[in-house]
Amino acid sequence: MTIRRAAGFLFGLPIVLGIGVGLALAGDSSTTVSKTPLTTGSVGEEGTPEDALRPSIGQDVVPAGSAAPVGEITPTAIDEGASWEAAVEAANAPTPLIGEEQAEAVKRINAYFNSITNLQGGFEQIDPNNKRSTGRFYVQRPGKIRFDYAPPSALRIVADGHSLAIEDSDLKTVEKYPIKSTPFRLLLTESVDLDRDARIVGVERDQGGLAISLEDKDGDAAGRIKLYFESSSDLELKEWLITDAQGLTTRVTINNMVSGRKVAADFFQSKDSFSPFR
Repeated sequence: MTIRRAAGFLFGLPIVLGIGVGLALAGDSSTTVSKTPLTTGSVGEEGTPEDALRPSIGQDVVPAGSAAPVGEITPTAIDEGASWEAAVEAANAPTPLIGEEQAEAVKRINAYFNSITNLQGGFEQIDPNNKRSTGRFYVQRPGKIRFDYAPPSALRIVADGHSLAIEDSDLKTVEKYPIKSTPFRLLLTESVDLDRDARIVGVERDQGGLAISLEDKDGDAAGRIKLYFESSSDLELKEWLITDAQGLTTRVTINNMVSGRKVAADFFQSKDSFSPFR
């Protein structure tokens, strides 16, 4: 497996670190139709539109009071409920940030990641086939991460600061790659700077939330990652979506995060190999 292919594969795995909008309404258009007033009178009297009230063969008689005025188009029924739902959906859509607002948001996200030293918590992953996996993750910046998948998954992902290993206890395999050739490098460097290291596709804000979409600036890791933060007070990562080069998306939600709790240094050491199967 080449490094480029491996980087693309890693975009389908959890990436770590506790990691124009407006109301669109159709313009109203109306047509003014001049109407010729009708004089009152009984049917058949002079000035009464007798022909307008006389039904064609096979039609029921239309009461005079319910007949549409000559030249006026009877409006069709409008599904006001559907229009209201569409308006609400548009109003609740996130607002793209540009210029100084985007720069300030990216600066805030950089500061959030750079403030993390030790972090651990739980994660839930839903892959493109809607398969659900859970487990725990551990972070020690810079460079060290570990994902322990709960059974029945046989995966474990470990980075020691230099290389990242994917261990599969079912297949008895260990695959290692330079961490700088994986998407993890964006968030595990000693100094996180997304403007410097990533291509920022877009930044959005909604009520109590902030999201940023990133691509690898060097093009080594194909795909895109979108990070979602809660920003009602302090910034805090809640979930991310990873879309690979084929357009398949994996969602990862994190929970029960605890910061500042240390683990042993060898906790982030991967296996060199598995013992032969017997």
